[in-house]
Amino acid sequence: MNRRRFLQTAAASGAALFLPILRPGPAGEQSARADTPKKYEGPYFLIIHAGGGWDPTMVCDPKGDPINKQFPKGQFGAASGIKYAPLDYKDDGGKVVYSNQQFFDKWASKLLVVNGIDTTTGNHDTGTRAMWSGKVSDGYPTFSALVAAAKTPGNALGFISNGGYEQTAGLTSLTRMGNVDVVRRIAYPTRLDPNNANYLVHSQPTWERILKAQAERLDGMRRVETLPRVSRAMGSYYVARATDNDLTQLVAQLPPQSQIDRATNPLHRQSLVALASFKSGLGVAANLSIGGFDTHGNHDNAQGRALYTLLSGVDLILDEIKNQGLDGKVVVAVGSDFGRTPAYNAQNGKDHWNITSMLFTGPGITGGRQVGGSDDGFKALTVNATSLQPDPSGTRIRCDHVQRAMRKLAGVQESDAAKKFPVGAEELPLFG
Repeated sequence: MNRRRFLQTAAASGAALFLPILRPGPAGEQSARADTPKKYEGPYFLIIHAGGGWDPTMVCDPKGDPINKQFPKGQFGAASGIKYAPLDYKDDGGKVVYSNQQFFDKWASKLLVVNGIDTTTGNHDTGTRAMWSGKVSDGYPTFSALVAAAKTPGNALGFISNGGYEQTAGLTSLTRMGNVDVVRRIAYPTRLDPNNANYLVHSQPTWERILKAQAERLDGMRRVETLPRVSRAMGSYYVARATDNDLTQLVAQLPPQSQIDRATNPLHRQSLVALASFKSGLGVAANLSIGGFDTHGNHDNAQGRALYTLLSGVDLILDEIKNQGLDGKVVVAVGSDFGRTPAYNAQNGKDHWNITSMLFTGPGITGGRQVGGSDDGFKALTVNATSLQPDPSGTRIRCDHVQRAMRKLAGVQESDAAKKFPVGAEELPLFG
C-alpha cells in the first residue's frame, strides 16, 4: 500500500492521526503501544447538552405570566434554597409523568444552578461553541477534549461523545459510541454475536494468524516510511483495527443487557457507555446530547416534552452514578445553546434569546445554591465578582467565566492544553 492509498484508507475508516502510536517491533511480533495511559481514577466529567436552546424560565429561573403562561407571575417552588418553576409534565393522555418538584426535591441539595449566563449570541452553532469552550469564535476545544488531553494525554478513549460541541483542536482523539450494541461489535470483531464468545467468524488460531500477518505488514510498511507523520498514522490505523483494544475493558464494565434494554430515556442510555468508560479507567469526559428545544412554535407543549426527557434523564443518570459506585467522582454539567425569548411569537412559540442557565453537581461543587439571576424581563443581572450577590456595578456572567471555573474545578487551568487555549475571563467562585 503506497502512502497516498494508506492515508485515504485511514481517513475513510475514521482513524485519527492523533491516536496513540505504536512502537515499531520486529517482524512477526505484534507491536505494543508506546504511551499506554495509566488507569484514570477521576474525577470524571459528564457534559449534557440540551440542543436547540432550552427555556430556563420553565425550570430553574422561574418567570410566570406573561413570560410563561402556565403559572402566575411571582409563583415558584423552592427546595434547598433553589427556586424552580412549578410545572408538571404530562403524557399525551394528560397524565402527570414527572415534575420540576420531583426533580428538585430529590436533587436540589446537591445542585448548583447558575442563572443569567450571557451567551452573547442567538446562533445555534455559536451558542453551543461558547457554552462548552468559552469562546464564540471557532477553533477552541470543547471542555471535554481539553480535560481529557490534560488528564490522560495519548488516550484514545479519554473523550467519548454523543453530540453537542465536539471540537478537539488536535488535543486528543474523539470517539463516538452512543450505541451499546455497536460498541460491543467493535470490541469483539471476530464474534458473529458480540454477546456470545463462542459464536465466531474465525477460529482462534485463524484469527491469531490474521493478527500476525497484519503486524508483519505494518512493520514492513513502517520500516520503509521516512515521514514521521505518516508513520504515526500507520500506528494509529493499526490501533483502530486491533482486537486487543481498550474497548474490551470498557465493555466488561457495561451493565447487564436486561438493564440496557430497560433504559428507554436516550440520555440514560447514552450514559451507560460513558459510565462504563469511567469505571474501566479509560474515560475522562463524555458528551451526552438530546435535541427538541428549538421551540419556535407550540412552545409550552414542545418545550415541556423536551424538558421532561432532559430532567428525568438527569435524574436517572444521577441514580446510575450512585448505583455504579461512582458517587462523588463524577461532575455533571447541563447546558444549552442559549435561552428562549421572554415573549411568545405569533405561533405561540419562543425564539432565540442570549440569556440562559446551567446546572452542576459533583465533587468540588457546593450544592443547594442558586447564583446569578435575571430580572422580570429575563435580562441578566450583574453580580459581585467575589460574593456573587446581585450588584448593579458588577459582572455579567458569561460562558468564558463558566469555562474558567470548570477548568479550575478540574485542576487543569495550568495544563499545557489550557495555556494553549486561554479563555481570559476573570475568575468567579461559581462552584463555592
